[in-house]
Amino acid sequence: MAGDRGLRELVLGTAYGPQRVQHARSRIKPLVERLVARAQAQGALREDFSATDFPLLLMMLDAVVDTTRAVPDAWKRALALILDGMLARRDAPTPLPAPALDDGQLDGALRSWRP
Repeated sequence: MAGDRGLRELVLGTAYGPQRVQHARSRIKPLVERLVARAQAQGALREDFSATDFPLLLMMLDAVVDTTRAVPDAWKRALALILDGMLARRDAPTPLPAPALDDGQLDGALRSWRP
């Protein structure tokens, strides 16, 4: 998303062609769900990670990309921290303080977000 703002708009944007964006998201969602399930089954991804967490992480990264343009690789550090937090660990992961968003909550968050 740092190098392709069109991809950013496709994944997170709703300002231009909301119906097209929603259609693209509906096609991407099952792929992300399968990827999450497969990573969890292999023991690589923490069990309490949800596919609806993924867009929220992208929103966080997008904010880092936008606010650190003077330091072009700053987003890579943020991504490394995010990925580390997603890993399944042999020791107990930090308990998550709230449940994952459901699809409706996620859609509402994406509609109200103004980068």
